[in-house]
Amino acid sequence: MIQRGSEIATPARNDHELVRAFRGLMEYRDQVHMQRASRAATMATDLIADLAQAVAEQPDIVVTDALCERLGALLADDERSPGDVRIDPHHLAEAALVAAEASVVAALTATVEQADAWRGPWRVLTAVTAVLPHPFHDAVDETITRLRALPAGRMLPKVPRGPTVTGQVLWTADRYGSRFAFTAAIMTAEEAVRWYLWDIDACGHEAFTVHSGYYPSSAAALTSWQNGVGPTSSAGTVLAPVDDPGLLADLLPVEAGFMRPGGENVEQFAEYHRSKRLAEAVKRAGPRPEARSDSGLTAATAAVEFAAWLRAHESGQPEPTQDLDELVEELADSWNLNGIDAVYATCSPHRVALCALHMRNYYLHDYADQLMALLPEWVRWLAARNTSEPELIDRCLPYALGRPHPQLGDDDTKVDYLARIIE
Repeated sequence: MIQRGSEIATPARNDHELVRAFRGLMEYRDQVHMQRASRAATMATDLIADLAQAVAEQPDIVVTDALCERLGALLADDERSPGDVRIDPHHLAEAALVAAEASVVAALTATVEQADAWRGPWRVLTAVTAVLPHPFHDAVDETITRLRALPAGRMLPKVPRGPTVTGQVLWTADRYGSRFAFTAAIMTAEEAVRWYLWDIDACGHEAFTVHSGYYPSSAAALTSWQNGVGPTSSAGTVLAPVDDPGLLADLLPVEAGFMRPGGENVEQFAEYHRSKRLAEAVKRAGPRPEARSDSGLTAATAAVEFAAWLRAHESGQPEPTQDLDELVEELADSWNLNGIDAVYATCSPHRVALCALHMRNYYLHDYADQLMALLPEWVRWLAARNTSEPELIDRCLPYALGRPHPQLGDDDTKVDYLARIIE
């Protein structure tokens, strides 16, 4: 069949085939969702039942830590499952809340001889509610409301107090300015005060929490962070009160539903939900971020400054062509994919390596080669602008010249964004 007014022959459209194909896709999607939900429910039911038996008589701190550790182990083990049945942290969290509620309901309806059977499941349920971040808060409230509406629900005690920040939030950054430590004293329910650490790397296309967890003191948290960052980039770092609540809000993790980088290890999965719940407490405790001025470096201003710097450092060379200006703008856009202007001007070996990978993977080869040819000069310009120490910039230049970063994984198209990079 040839369409009228066209010189191109096109096959007749078969609406029935299109409908069948779409219906088949929808059925497959529903099947995958049901399989995942069923697997998550089974995993969560076993987890809740085991915890209710194993740690029911332990302090709250033990119950909560055990819950996080076992969630992490389950998720890490399930990462080896086929993609169409693999359980996401969000799926397992939903299933854990449902299973914990069902466990309490079953215990509340137990025989007289088992009158206290609800205590273990209730303590596990409250541990779940203390760990889950937004957007689970509404589901948690609805769960508690349903339980209290049961005939035996009046015997349930109050839900323990949620996590509270008990002092100033402290932070520091590495010598490159793109790796951060945040730590805060947290008290939850009857637990003793402990210091929680977020180790955040802002070199990639978003700020990634590459490590988090509790420590007995702020000094212990700082030591752990310094070990994870490496002696060169952490030299001389000390903790101080946070003085930029806007940057804190940009960097601390938030729950993004099913969007995650992937590749989490057991420890990262264990703190996957709790790190975000405690980050919410930190943000609530601090002052609201103020409106930022436009004085920081952005992609637009960086392109202008870098182009001027190139002109000044290419004596005897002709003025940059429009093509060079276009390359400079593209490089400036590629440098800060996470959109956090406060870290735009920072430059580290890790960040240079990630930028090089992005350009190699995103652009056609010839265009990527032209961008890569500018990258060493870009690094030198940032070093001059930031008055960086020669020792630090010397560590960046090899990656600007194309050296692969040994800690980002062997596959350029599957970068380990959650690696705890030592520089």
